[in-house]
Amino acid sequence: MDQRLIVTVPYVAHLVGGAMLAVAYSVASVQFTDGQLEFIVLVGYLGPTVAMGLVWLRNYVYGAPLLFASAIAGWWFVLYFFLINDNPANVAAVGGDGASAYLYATIAVLVTSLLTAGVGAWLWYRESDGFRSAVDRVIRPPDSSE
Repeated sequence: MDQRLIVTVPYVAHLVGGAMLAVAYSVASVQFTDGQLEFIVLVGYLGPTVAMGLVWLRNYVYGAPLLFASAIAGWWFVLYFFLINDNPANVAAVGGDGASAYLYATIAVLVTSLLTAGVGAWLWYRESDGFRSAVDRVIRPPDSSE
């Protein structure tokens, strides 16, 4: 199977999670603080989209690390600002009819972002000798007694 297809499946799920979040955002009337919406759009969705374009062009040198970095940054941002930090976009601060939809969409974005970052790291590990050797040195450090 083409590894580009393997990477595309979680990315498409990530896009679906983002669409769910956009719908829930409008239904729940969530108030984002300065820069939150821009970060989600630019880093959380435009970054992975550019990365997927590079992956489909078989430019794994830039595509795989960009996919991993943008997806993990989006995951951390959503985790921190929507579940941990006390701000108007936090799921605990949202009430009304769309509150549960917003919670479930946030969870969907978290799960799909993590999956996308995982396949980005897998592709990066698979295609980059330098990254693979760096990871292998961390996992299996060379014997220092020699």
